[in-house]
Amino acid sequence: MIPEYLRRNLDLFQTGEYTIVSDKDEVILITEEEKEGLASLKSRFEDEAVVFHFPEKRTLPYLDKEKKACQCADKFIFLKNAGDDKWQLHILEFKKSIKHDKWKKIKNQFQYGIMNARALAAFLNMEIDGIVLETAYRNDWNLRNQPHSPTIMRGLNSSTEVKAYKEWQENIVTLEVDSEEKCFRHDKIRLDSEGNGEKLFCIE
Repeated sequence: MIPEYLRRNLDLFQTGEYTIVSDKDEVILITEEEKEGLASLKSRFEDEAVVFHFPEKRTLPYLDKEKKACQCADKFIFLKNAGDDKWQLHILEFKKSIKHDKWKKIKNQFQYGIMNARALAAFLNMEIDGIVLETAYRNDWNLRNQPHSPTIMRGLNSSTEVKAYKEWQENIVTLEVDSEEKCFRHDKIRLDSEGNGEKLFCIE
């Protein structure tokens, strides 16, 4: 059950900023509209959840845009642990295509997304117990001139782009958080050519 104190805190927000999910059979559409088109994720939840729809537009107002501190992921999804009042934070970013420059931006959006989500959670008195990063995308990353030989790949390990590509493939993202390098689970969500997909959000 969503705690009453949290409902009271959420009631302070403007209408439409969030959705409370309390029924396992409930399906909500998480959407994102950008220059590249509309993306839509049909979402189900095994646990109670709170979805924040516009975090990328609601970053802390005193952050410096020139330092890219205002970049933020598209959605925050808090999943409630069944046995207590702790929450697993899912940070979701939508992109049409994945490539080197886009991946660098996504990682920055994840990094500052974590900071903004923690500030939001502190205001709401939500204790975060674990963070999962997620990218919903249509077109996968095709490494330019991708070599087929493992020997050649090993020889290219010093390449910044190849290292970034390997990170994307391995589903573990390393970010600087709290002045240290930390590793986070990264789930990839493949969308179809129209930008539609499905996802079951659950605590694992």
